[in-house]
Amino acid sequence: MQHVVIIANPFAGTSRGRLGGEEAVRLLTDAGFHAEFRPTDCPGHAIELARQAAVEGLDLVVSLGGDGTVHEVAKGLAGTETPLGVLPSGSGNDFARAVGCLTVDDALETLRTGFDQEVDTATLDGDFFINSLGILASGLISNRAARLWRWLGHRRYTLASATTLLSYFGQDVHWKIEHGDDVILDTSGKYLMAEICNSPFTGGGFRFAPEAKLDDGQLDACLIKPMLPWTSMQQLPRAASGNRLDHPAISLWPFTRLEFKVDRPVGYHRDGEAGYLEAGTHVVQIEKNNIRVRVPARWSLQSNLEKI
Repeated sequence: MQHVVIIANPFAGTSRGRLGGEEAVRLLTDAGFHAEFRPTDCPGHAIELARQAAVEGLDLVVSLGGDGTVHEVAKGLAGTETPLGVLPSGSGNDFARAVGCLTVDDALETLRTGFDQEVDTATLDGDFFINSLGILASGLISNRAARLWRWLGHRRYTLASATTLLSYFGQDVHWKIEHGDDVILDTSGKYLMAEICNSPFTGGGFRFAPEAKLDDGQLDACLIKPMLPWTSMQQLPRAASGNRLDHPAISLWPFTRLEFKVDRPVGYHRDGEAGYLEAGTHVVQIEKNNIRVRVPARWSLQSNLEKI
């Protein structure tokens, strides 16, 4: 019998009709696991709890919540042999989508019958992320969405996108993008937004890089130059449906290392958690095969995308 630890904020679930820790323990026990719930009591505590579970040699650590919880639990497990599992109970659940666990039923089946796949993670200035990084308008959208009512779910990001793109017109950025030993882009100009993707999903289901894969040893940067507000709004439904964005202002760059320089502070998010970066040069790079994740028995990124 596998010994599973479930990590979650004890106040983030049941009050909004989401799956709570004790209910998750019951579901996993019924599925044949020896399960225990370890609640968090402050931001960052999930990192510590996950690291401790890895030290104890437990069979599986399950993140119960949204992308913010996945971020912390994954950070604690990165570089260890202990696999990460997910039970989606958040407003975005982008990482859960990427590993075929968008619903609780799908996730339970994956935890019970799946296997552990090595996937990549990444860093921004040495700080961990596993799913996506957004800057410029992407960061402002995440900051704005964080202030909206959580009961709106993924619609928070749609509303925040509309209001941000009507009032923000970008800023100057210098990009230096490398793939392996080659510099594939070295340019400066005004940009509206950038989404750097390890998985295809960000912002509650948007796909700015629909062909991104968690285990391909690279990240995908979607860079968008300024465009008229109604033009950018026309592109959002394409991103939400998974179609490749097709506009002269939009470019997609697979890479292993990226530098960007800004001359004033810029909004950003890492795995949906929003903040602001100082002016200066910042570095993003891939960390290959850095974490093990429990994925469906017949898992492949393409097959999961076709179901969503």
